[in-house]
Amino acid sequence: MSTRAWLILLAVGLFAIGTDGYVIAGLLPEMGRDLGVSDSDTGHLVSAFALAYALGAPLLAVALGNLPRRPVLISSLTVFAAANVAAALVDSYETMIAIRVLAGLAAAVFSPGAVAVVPSLVSAEQRGRALSTVSAGIAVSTAVGVPLGTLIGNAFGWRTTFLVVAALGALACLGLVLLLPPLPPNPPADLRTRVAASRTAGVPSALCVTVLWIAGAFTLLTYLSPVLDEVGNVHGTMLSIWLAIYGLAAVTGNHLGGRAADRFPAPKLTVVTTTGLLFALASFGLLGSLGVGGATGAGWAVVGLVTWGIFGWAFAPIQSHRLVQLAPESASVVLSLNSSAIYVGISAGGFLGSAALAEGGAAAVGWTAAAVELLAVLASLALLRRRAGQAERIMPTEPKSSRDPSASVNP
Repeated sequence: MSTRAWLILLAVGLFAIGTDGYVIAGLLPEMGRDLGVSDSDTGHLVSAFALAYALGAPLLAVALGNLPRRPVLISSLTVFAAANVAAALVDSYETMIAIRVLAGLAAAVFSPGAVAVVPSLVSAEQRGRALSTVSAGIAVSTAVGVPLGTLIGNAFGWRTTFLVVAALGALACLGLVLLLPPLPPNPPADLRTRVAASRTAGVPSALCVTVLWIAGAFTLLTYLSPVLDEVGNVHGTMLSIWLAIYGLAAVTGNHLGGRAADRFPAPKLTVVTTTGLLFALASFGLLGSLGVGGATGAGWAVVGLVTWGIFGWAFAPIQSHRLVQLAPESASVVLSLNSSAIYVGISAGGFLGSAALAEGGAAAVGWTAAAVELLAVLASLALLRRRAGQAERIMPTEPKSSRDPSASVNP
């Protein structure tokens, strides 16, 4: 009972962090009005959180690696909850940026730490199920937390959403204080080891694909609320429903991607998934350019969101599988680097979407997102061709004596 309880508490903590990281996309207009800034500037709050996570995760892992993990986990979740309480109280945009950075740093400590403690607390036979229970917190936050947070924000104000996130974080924190057993320190790889792993053949280019994949998605996702409002008059309760549809598609895509990664070559799958995401993002640019609007625009937006959720989030487990294949001896390090690459891409996407929204509205955001994703497709194709070339070079040359004699006969 206690084992199951602390696993669920870790998942609740990750659910709160996942919701906090993405829910601003559904609260953008209301937050902007309250803070006195434009939608494009409000989107920088997503970028601030993501950039703090991306830069903080590897540095804080090294800095805190020698400390007992239990107090580190509990302290980071405490700081995260306090940051969300502060976010619900401030009226200054500049102060909110600083608070989002603090929340991102706290998340950068808790999220990888929550996953890392599981193997040391469960048997090998239970490890897979235990890890899936904990990691489900992030997946469910996409499908449930973000639309629910948006619904709460629309009904009671965006500040209430942050208070609910803070309450979830505090609840998980209190439970971990009571139920999480002591954990030994687990010194992570130092910076030299991380740099060495990042130079493993194929890893740098794969991480670039990760950055481009998520940057394209978050160029649009960060500003999905104003985009959906423009292309289909989707706002309020409808926005929550549309986000829930996207979240369910994302969970489905993640599941399908994991199954596909066990059956098909990962390099080919990355081309397929980024191509599918490219068409989904381009559909929003097309809707904005055509000025469809109304029920027709809203209906086509659902098609785009479902396609996006399935193809876009199928990429994540496929890429993780590929990185482990590239550096099996440094799997934990390269996966950590991939996590940082994801948040670098989220931050970059937020900035690109901000510029596009300010310049050309929904159409510009959609086409900019598609342009970035096109780079991801081209990079994936380049890696696939490089892999094919390498396979040809290492294929042993067949001795002349063993060849089919007829092959050398001229017609």
